[in-house]
Amino acid sequence: MPTISCFIINADIRDKIIPGVTHWQSPEYFAYYPSNSSIAGFLGEMLSAVVNVVGFSWITSPAATELETIVMDWLGKALKLPDALLSTILGHGGGVIQGTASEVVLVVLLAARDKILRKVGKDTIRKLVVYCSYQTHASLQKACKIGGIYPENIRILETDSSTEYAISPESLTKEISQDIALGLIPFFLCATVGTTSSAAVDPLLALGKISQSNGLWFHVDAAYAGSTCICPEFRPYLDGVEEADSFNKNAHKFFLTNFDCSALWVKERHALIQSLSTRAEYLENKDPTRFRY
Repeated sequence: MPTISCFIINADIRDKIIPGVTHWQSPEYFAYYPSNSSIAGFLGEMLSAVVNVVGFSWITSPAATELETIVMDWLGKALKLPDALLSTILGHGGGVIQGTASEVVLVVLLAARDKILRKVGKDTIRKLVVYCSYQTHASLQKACKIGGIYPENIRILETDSSTEYAISPESLTKEISQDIALGLIPFFLCATVGTTSSAAVDPLLALGKISQSNGLWFHVDAAYAGSTCICPEFRPYLDGVEEADSFNKNAHKFFLTNFDCSALWVKERHALIQSLSTRAEYLENKDPTRFRY
């Protein structure tokens, strides 16, 4: 009986499901990006399914949390990320795995929002300003909607045609000056390494310096091209990442990892913890040195 059931299920999959699949693993698939997999990724999925932990906090599975921290540091070092983004003993940064880059930009936007509102007061949320370019992924605008950022306070920056659609630092400086003069509060900039529309790379170092001098949270979205930067010849695309408050790349693009696995690093992990933590009794850890997630 089980054999007959498996035969029927396989027949249904072959005849009814596969013909309707957009096959992202096919070598003839050239749309969007490769959602690549590998034997190692497949085996990892099997092992994860067997153990099947629920890792929403340290206490629910200490090994899962600590393995995640270790692997994120491995990956960060492979990308030559600055120590400030890693989980060093005395540092304040660290990495955490999200589902997609869309989740990442929401998480860091909320962290940045709450950080600035703790300084200027919650009633000033209507004055908060976000900066990006028209090449920036649409998920940022969705994150702004969820995070309560007023639509009229999203600045779409000019790009520099000489640098193939990258954000113009001069445009950013000009917009920030104008917003400050209007009594608004610039607080968040999203730069991109490999935009979805054109694979444009923003000038991270220049944008980071401007963000730092004006108190903006500087997020670098390297979801598309970040994985390629593990190759020495592509690493220069990340020059200036040391200025970033947060950095993201998708391991499920070019990195032989099953969808979905989006790696996020932050300089201030407490900013995420303060913004997104809850204090339900069943989430409490007996070990007071552990963070709540």
